[in-house]
Amino acid sequence: MDMHELIRQMERAERIWPDDRPWAIQILSGYLHISPTELLSLFRQINPTLESEREQVLPEDLRLLRAHCERMVENSSSESIEDKRREQARARKTIQSLIPKISELMSKKDVTRALNTYIYMLGESGEVATPEEKAQWYEEMGRLCLKIKRHPNEAARYFRSAVHALSLLEDADGIQDLLETYDEDFEGDEARRSWDMVLSTGRESLDKLAYLS
Repeated sequence: MDMHELIRQMERAERIWPDDRPWAIQILSGYLHISPTELLSLFRQINPTLESEREQVLPEDLRLLRAHCERMVENSSSESIEDKRREQARARKTIQSLIPKISELMSKKDVTRALNTYIYMLGESGEVATPEEKAQWYEEMGRLCLKIKRHPNEAARYFRSAVHALSLLEDADGIQDLLETYDEDFEGDEARRSWDMVLSTGRESLDKLAYLS
């Protein structure tokens, strides 16, 4: 049952319902596009004395029920916002705990685990990461892929993501520097095809930034 849609249906029913005419819950449910059982259950939240779907209710009862449903929606929305805040806080804690771990892995030259930790961190906390963080992380992930000789498509994918993040930051110099830094690392036909996708993304971003400036 979509509570927002139900509230809209209640508002429509109120406009056509004569003030002095009672309706059975069973009949009203047809106007609201909800089952009589569900509607009775809702009415009983504000009037526990109702016993069956044949019970009659007045327009004022429907107005009270609509107000009750609106409060339910409002409370649910508040809970969702609070849940989201808690989830974002957890995601930031994940970032704060994993960045030192990545540094430690890099100091031990455990490149593969460092890359995998970046991948995990982005999957768990990417939504709360800033463009600055994403630009740094994606470039580093592309560099690590080259270091351990992963497929060039994977490295290129991370570099393209870094370009997108730099584009959000309107950092044309950062994009240009990335394109120049890693161009010679993609050798061979297959690797060049992968790098060409990065070049294309970078040039499009640079053109847009030049137009905006």
